[in-house]
Amino acid sequence: MAAPTSTSSTATCHCKAIKLTFPTPTEKLNECRCTICRRYGALWAYYNPKDVQIEGPKTDTYQYGEKNNDFHRCPSCGCMTHGADAKDENATEMGVNCNMLEKEELRRFERTVDEDGDAPQFKVNNVPDEHGP
Repeated sequence: MAAPTSTSSTATCHCKAIKLTFPTPTEKLNECRCTICRRYGALWAYYNPKDVQIEGPKTDTYQYGEKNNDFHRCPSCGCMTHGADAKDENATEMGVNCNMLEKEELRRFERTVDEDGDAPQFKVNNVPDEHGP
């Protein structure tokens, strides 16, 4: 698989109201299959929030269980664009849903499948998120 050639990538929701610009992924994208990500069709790349520029209207959010994570979605088209720590304003990691990339760009990246949704990046405040079967 060819390595990405650009230093930044831009992803948008379906209606293009929300635009995320972030460093082009250099690691495999994480296809999480926990109870929520599987339903959202999430394909995650992880970044420091300082490295991700988000433009557009205020997103709607969803939380569940212990409410560790905010899942952000476009208020117009409903696409889930990114996820962030709901409890720590100074968190150093967030997820960008790379399924919001144009398919030509998305095809360039390898992915890994996390069948159980228990990859280390899902730990928030050293507490596993409530991912389930």
